[in-house]
Amino acid sequence: MEKRKNKKATIRDVAKIASVSVASVSRYLNKKADGRLSKEKANTIKRAIKLLDYVPSAAARQMVTKQSKMIAVIVTNIDDYFSTELFKGASNILKAKGYQAFLLDTNVEQQQEKELIKTVSSKYFDGLLLQPLSGNIDTIQSEIINNISTVILDKGLATKHWPQVVTDNTRAAKNATKYFLEHGCNDILILSSEINVASTRKDRYIGVCSVARLEQVHLLQINEKIYNYSAIKKKIAIFLKKQKEKQKKTLIFAFKERWLLEFIPELIAEGYIDDKYVTITGFADTKVAQSILPHSKLIHQNPYLMGASAAEILLKELGDKDQVKSYEPLVVPAKFG
Repeated sequence: MEKRKNKKATIRDVAKIASVSVASVSRYLNKKADGRLSKEKANTIKRAIKLLDYVPSAAARQMVTKQSKMIAVIVTNIDDYFSTELFKGASNILKAKGYQAFLLDTNVEQQQEKELIKTVSSKYFDGLLLQPLSGNIDTIQSEIINNISTVILDKGLATKHWPQVVTDNTRAAKNATKYFLEHGCNDILILSSEINVASTRKDRYIGVCSVARLEQVHLLQINEKIYNYSAIKKKIAIFLKKQKEKQKKTLIFAFKERWLLEFIPELIAEGYIDDKYVTITGFADTKVAQSILPHSKLIHQNPYLMGASAAEILLKELGDKDQVKSYEPLVVPAKFG
């Protein structure tokens, strides 16, 4: 019999050619033929599939197996190295187990996050890895439907409803601040995206304030989407100039590596930063910041490991998702030094 031309074969066509039921073809395709199909029937189905160039559709396979083998990874901002490394870590683990990871970006917008969560949990995904923008549990819980298996990344939530993989933001910020205060810093200039938007920034701010006096802490918040580079750099320069006039030593503490890389090199080049009056630290996820500031003690996170760990937890959850559990967060420690 010649192969069909210009017509996409269906599972019914395969069953007809092989003289078996549609259910038998389905068992063969989903590797459930052992003990239920004879070797002869299995070979007949195999030959029919080859003859017809039959390719099972993802939708049809999902209807049978109740699985799509697709995992959504929602991150806060794909422009950030941290978020993309979370995805890489998760994707590599999932790929090794036959799953495809899909990267979705909230672009630091709460409404976009809500819409993505709602879409993912109502469509064709088996699971969700979520790096939430804020710690608002009610918002997240109201958007997750169909009880989709979910693991929370990066932002710690005050709940045991979902597994969480986080870093120790408060402890890391506290230890770094304490170190620099003990080594002669008088004041702390914090460079941060808007504090109230993300729980991680709040945790870091709490860590700083837990060991520094209120009058020592100076917060410069930067809107990630709409900010004037020159205006922000000028504010930093003016602050540092006044500190130098008062002969006060300043710690510049960047809550995000982006702000280290964006402002510090030019301020150094223009003479506003020197070893006598200014010390620099911050959360750094790449080797770039350390190469620019080789003598600085920075806080290093491991987003790749966090993503990989979250994927492993999710895969385990997919195996026993019907069990009701209470979860303690998995902490991947940040390193200061």
